[in-house]
Amino acid sequence: MAVCLVIDIPGGQLEQYNAVMRKLEESGGELGEGQTFHCAGATQDGFTVVDVWNSREDFDRFMQGRLGQAIQEVGPPQPQVREIPLHNEIRA
Repeated sequence: MAVCLVIDIPGGQLEQYNAVMRKLEESGGELGEGQTFHCAGATQDGFTVVDVWNSREDFDRFMQGRLGQAIQEVGPPQPQVREIPLHNEIRA
């Protein structure tokens, strides 16, 4: 089942986000296998990422692999992840 993940990183800096994205691009692309959407933006206390994945398992594999490695190297604060099962998805 497709899921939307809302990932809050309180205390995170957009420079850290940009560094993680560069590392992902260098290691094979910014999106993970099974990821269909990604966006991010600054918040009052850090930044938030919103992703859509074909399944939570796809995200977990990405986190255990390239994404987890990039996060470990850059060192942003611990993320807080909310999972929303998708009922409907409309694209332009």
